[in-house]
Amino acid sequence: MLRLRLFYGLLTIILLLWGVGAAALLLMRDSATRFDTRLRADYRSIDAAQSIRTLTATLNTRYLPSLAGPPLEEAPDRTLYDQLKVELEEKVRVIRSDDSGEGRWMDVADRLAQAKDTYFEGYESFFSGKAVARSEREAQLQFQSMQTQRLTDLAENVMNLAEEKLFAGTRALGEESSKNTLFVVTLVLLGTSIAALIYFQLVRHLVDPVDALHRSIEEIRKGNFELTLPEPGQGSEFSKVAAAFNDMAAELKVRRGESDKNLLRANMVNRAILEAIPSPVFVLGNDTGIVQINPAAEDLTESLGMSGRLPLKIQRILDECRENSTHFLPEDPREAMLFRIDEQEYYYLPRIFRFEADNTSQSGWAVLLHNVSRIRWLDDMKTNLISTVSHEIKTPLTGIRMVLHLLLEERTTKLDEMQRVMVTSANEDCERLLTTLNTLLDLSRAESGTTHLSRVPIELEASISRAAKLYDSAAKAKNITIRIDNEDNRLPEILADPVRLDEVINNLVSNAIKHSPGGGEIVLRISKLDAEHLRASVIDQGPGVPEASQSRIFERFYRAPGQQTDGVGLGLFISREIMRAHEGRIGLRERTGDQTEFFIDVPIA
Repeated sequence: MLRLRLFYGLLTIILLLWGVGAAALLLMRDSATRFDTRLRADYRSIDAAQSIRTLTATLNTRYLPSLAGPPLEEAPDRTLYDQLKVELEEKVRVIRSDDSGEGRWMDVADRLAQAKDTYFEGYESFFSGKAVARSEREAQLQFQSMQTQRLTDLAENVMNLAEEKLFAGTRALGEESSKNTLFVVTLVLLGTSIAALIYFQLVRHLVDPVDALHRSIEEIRKGNFELTLPEPGQGSEFSKVAAAFNDMAAELKVRRGESDKNLLRANMVNRAILEAIPSPVFVLGNDTGIVQINPAAEDLTESLGMSGRLPLKIQRILDECRENSTHFLPEDPREAMLFRIDEQEYYYLPRIFRFEADNTSQSGWAVLLHNVSRIRWLDDMKTNLISTVSHEIKTPLTGIRMVLHLLLEERTTKLDEMQRVMVTSANEDCERLLTTLNTLLDLSRAESGTTHLSRVPIELEASISRAAKLYDSAAKAKNITIRIDNEDNRLPEILADPVRLDEVINNLVSNAIKHSPGGGEIVLRISKLDAEHLRASVIDQGPGVPEASQSRIFERFYRAPGQQTDGVGLGLFISREIMRAHEGRIGLRERTGDQTEFFIDVPIA
């Protein structure tokens, strides 16, 4: 029904537009045609009248001067006369053919025809040669001049009448144009009235229901699910829309109730989970404003005197995470932050990560402060124990080592073969035990953060060269070649402790020799990483580190499964701690081809 109304309304407007346009075109075309016809006729008459005056002047100029002089011995040539006579008669015929229906025009045209005949009769008498006497010739000249004047005056009258008709036609055209304009304006006003009527009908049947639907949607958006649309009249397309909308509102009301229940249940579950977590937990929005915290976090902030706010140390880390769009998930308890509460020290390890809700644009940050105070205490006890035990064992072990060396030198007594074998074995075990004790002491110093560095500007190539020279004999024993690859001989100096840096490089080169096959090659490469660091790489052709072990090889006491070489798994851990103390880093690159690459990045001086 609504489609039919819309169709008929638009069709009526289209027909009105076509009708008004067609009427205006027809009226304009008729007026233009009649004016053009009148203009052409008047123009021909005016042109003919002017031509008559020109032709008579030409004839008189050619022939009348001969009447003023002596008689001619022979008759003048009448060729020009015959030619111009035909033209003049044609012009008179054109004037008489303009049948405008006016009596004055026809009267002047008839008189013009008579004057033309009389004018030509005078010339015929002239060409006959009858006027011989002077008086006769003068009389004939006077007669011809009078007829010429009469013909010219009548042509002038024709021109005046033609101009009057032209002006009258113009005035009539203007009046008719005004009438046509009034008629078109009337049609336009009528069409506008009908279009306005159609518009208001369409508004009542189309726009008003849409406005009502829009208002209802706004109410539902505000949560008013009780609102329903009234049913339109029978036959309206909006009856189906209203019914569907009311059903949708009822369904949304039911779902809203279920969503509220689910949301309340989820909130209770989340609250229970947060309360069950013993560590302080902060849930923040994208603007780092606190959205929710658990009781442990409330107790911590109240104890620190900053209720409802993150501690400043944690806030700075969170700001860096937001700026770089990264997580902060440390595992080492030594990265914990110290807080003093009630004159007691507590260590909290912060873990900061970003979360995003599924299928929504909601996101935020979560901060978990894991209390590692007891772990730090146990770790410190373990470190102190290792350091103490190592020192206590190292003292008597040094004495045993000295005695074994004296026995091997046989300064006090000679050893038989069996005794020499046993003493040599004991000495080797003593050396291994002493090496392990020194490693444990390095470990305790690294874990306690007391690694002493004497950082001075040095050349990285010098440390690489010392390592290559130190392990040259061990490499040759396995038929391994050590090659130094320096990409740029003008590299800047680095700021490092030469002894501790040599310890790191020596450890990497030693590991490369242990794991390289015989006949292989070890490349010691030096390059500039960026404007602040140089990189030293140790590249070997060994089997590489298993993928499952790559994330753990820098942990203390960790050894990859299946290794055939000796060691306690502390070399890479100690090397990592030394590089951290240098404000650099150590790492393993992804294996390419048959090459394994360990690298260290050292700050430029």
